[in-house]
Amino acid sequence: MSSAKDVPTDPADAPPRKRRLRHPLLRRTVTTAVENVDVEITRDPNEPSEPPKPRLRLPTVGQISAVVGLIAGVLGLVFLVFPALRPEPAPDTGTVEVSDVRVRQPVSFGRYLQRLKLPPGELTPEFLARRGVMIEFQTRIEGFKGKQLPLRWELNDAATNDVVDEDQAVTIKPSTNNEGRTWFVWAPAPETGGKYYVTVTIYQPPKGEVDVPLEAFDSPEFTGIAAAP
Repeated sequence: MSSAKDVPTDPADAPPRKRRLRHPLLRRTVTTAVENVDVEITRDPNEPSEPPKPRLRLPTVGQISAVVGLIAGVLGLVFLVFPALRPEPAPDTGTVEVSDVRVRQPVSFGRYLQRLKLPPGELTPEFLARRGVMIEFQTRIEGFKGKQLPLRWELNDAATNDVVDEDQAVTIKPSTNNEGRTWFVWAPAPETGGKYYVTVTIYQPPKGEVDVPLEAFDSPEFTGIAAAP
């Protein structure tokens, strides 16, 4: 139990109490005064400032085109200096360009074999002496390395476009994927003196029983000559 001396009997001996602002107007005035105080944060002048954050800028279409053109130019120069580094196309794909088509007549079959650097084999002198017309043309073949490209010719009447004669000629076999060469086609001489032309067709490498044309062209017209008896 507490003793009587522990409880103060004189109000003057009690500790002072904190006074609250009970008047509403007075409380609002104090709050407003606190809110209106400006707080200013100062920075030490010796403290280094933060660098600005870099912005990521997307390249423009012109800049992208310039880079692509530069890369293409460099690769083209490398392939020109070092052709072996050029990527080779697939063996079954490629193109054939024909130019400078000419007609030579009369040309014997033996002379035609000489132009192709082919041996006469067991052909008789009479057969080698046959007169005809030789079509000379320049080819540029891209791709088809080591593939056989069959070649056929048709002798046509220029007046009616009817086929007078036809046969399969030599087979073109490119040794590289970028090859230019002069080729020849020989057809027997027409027995009349009319106008004729030769249609030459180069086919894709054989696949199955269907021959797919790769390139075809017509020779200039020429006048037929009588065949030797």
